[in-house]
Formats: sequence, structure tokens, C-alpha cells
Amino acid sequence: MKLAVFDVDGTLNETERYAVRAYRETLLAVGRPAPPDARILALFGEPPQRIEDVLLRGCGPQVRGEFARLIVKKESELMRKYGKAYDGTAEMLRELRQKGIRTAVCSNTTAEHIRSVLSAIRLTDLIDYSQPLEGGGTKTDSLRCLLKKTRPEAACMVGDRRFDKKAARDNGIPFVGCLYGYGRDEVLDADFVADSPREVLRGVLRLLGQAPQNGT
Repeated sequence: MKLAVFDVDGTLNETERYAVRAYRETLLAVGRPAPPDARILALFGEPPQRIEDVLLRGCGPQVRGEFARLIVKKESELMRKYGKAYDGTAEMLRELRQKGIRTAVCSNTTAEHIRSVLSAIRLTDLIDYSQPLEGGGTKTDSLRCLLKKTRPEAACMVGDRRFDKKAARDNGIPFVGCLYGYGRDEVLDADFVADSPREVLRGVLRLLGQAPQNGT
């Protein structure tokens, strides 16, 4: 079995369609100023604790707890209205599966949030495995856990941030960097760089040995 492992935000999910607004409104609701949109975008894909540390620096547990409760509610509300996968993502996943490649997601968030996102962007039926962040670990740990559970003969990681790349490197698998996501400069040295989901398809097939070196 060959496995393509995907990050979610900035790789499958066009997160800015709803999440910037969700963070801005939630910060204002707990009495915190909202930073520029670019600062919020730069946090997409980070673990929830890291996001709170940046946006709620100096705040006590009461404010943090209220923020955590409200952001889940607000994101869920807006995601159902505005959530969308990047154009061509469903077709890319469908073609990978038609070629016998299993698909998985590995994300710095909870299992419940992954399920909600995949449902909102209509990709649930195109993902075979899901790996959330567990027990305060890192993305490297999560990917290692996923690979241990699935035991593929070959695998590659697809993502848009430095921690996606690090997870792939630490686990000894190749990496496709998504230049259309939220960390373009962080993934320029990927094994294959992609400007679109269609290019992701080419990269995955090449890195998993199912395409000639001059593409598909």
C-alpha cells in the first residue's frame, strides 16, 4: 500500500475563507485587539496552544478558556457557511485513489475538528485515514504514529508549513511543498513544489514512483 499524507489548512482547506474572521471576532469578544490579517494567516496550521500563546500573550486562564470555547463555536459556524477546499482538490484526491494510492490527513488539531473541516469542505469520503495531534506531541510524532498504524510500503507528506516539512524529514519520507498555502517561503526546498492541487498530484505520483521524471 502506498500512502499520501496531507496537512489540512493551506493544503486541502482554503482556511482564510472563514478563519480570519472567526479569530478577529473571537478576540474582540474576549476583549483582545485583533492583529492584522497577515499575522493571523501566519498562524494557520500551528498547534492550538501556540496560537493561543501568540494571540493571548499575558492573558490568564479565564480569558484563554473563554477564547478556546468561543473560537470553536465561531469557526464551526462560519466554516459551515464559507468552508471550501482549494479548486481541484477533490479531483486530485479522487485520481490518487483511482491509482491505488491511499490518502490520509495529519493535522495539528483535534480529531473532532478534522472531521468537521473535512465535512464542511466535502472531502470526508476521499480520505482513508486521519491522524490528529495527541498528548502534546508534535507533527513529527503524529506522522510517526500514522505511519506505524498504516505501515505503507511507501509514503509521502504534502503540506505548506515548515513543521509539515520537518515531520516528513524526521520520518524519512519525501515532501511535497504547497506554494499556494500559508508558508510559501518555508517549503521552497521541498522534494517537489506545487502551485496547485493538480501539481500536488504530479508530485505525489513522482515521489511514490508512479510517474516518469518528466511528469504525467
